[in-house]
Amino acid sequence: MKSDEVKKGPHVRGPRVVLVDDDEAIMRCVGRVLELDEEIEVIGQTGHAQAGVALVCQKRPDVVLMDIHMPGGDPFLACREIQTALDGACQVLYYTGFPRDQYLDRCIASGAAGIVSKHTESIRNVALAIRHVAAGNSYFSPELANRLIELEAGHPMSRIATLTHREISVLRELAAGKTQLEIAEALDLSERTVNKEVGDLKEKLALRSLNELLIFSVNEGLSHPELIHQYGA
Repeated sequence: MKSDEVKKGPHVRGPRVVLVDDDEAIMRCVGRVLELDEEIEVIGQTGHAQAGVALVCQKRPDVVLMDIHMPGGDPFLACREIQTALDGACQVLYYTGFPRDQYLDRCIASGAAGIVSKHTESIRNVALAIRHVAAGNSYFSPELANRLIELEAGHPMSRIATLTHREISVLRELAAGKTQLEIAEALDLSERTVNKEVGDLKEKLALRSLNELLIFSVNEGLSHPELIHQYGA
């Protein structure tokens, strides 16, 4: 070996990542920076939670970087499905512009590895978070620190985190302005079952009306504020 040759160790590749985000511009930008600047291998991209589950099962990545606010399936249910399908071999890291406390509760309940903020953290921090969770650790953006302290101190989880995935699905459909018959058809349930779910939601959340259910869904990020007008709030 020549004296001026530098002995190099084997190249260690970055984690293999699937991106799930309905904002194509963000997804392309993040994917490009992760691959070129951070040597993280992006092996798939899609814009829908359920499509993300199928893609993950096909590609078997180390980490899924998933948006929370997307059309279609519930992203926290998608996390559970990914954990089950891959037997915990893939970590889910949520990537959101709205890192609310209740998302932290649902993130933990779903078995996800963490939440990273779109607005307050650089792409380099996102890459660090990806590597961190790929190594089996958790990562939460700094603005969630107070909620983490509360949970460690034994504070109860938010009300949204106590709901089943079916209850959340019914609440989403209600917030979209659908009738109970339309909800039954959309979720493949009987109208009687939907009626019972609505009653259980009111009781569990200590709410009295559909309008209060709608306002709750907006506050918890399950709907959009403009839908309140459909109920005359």
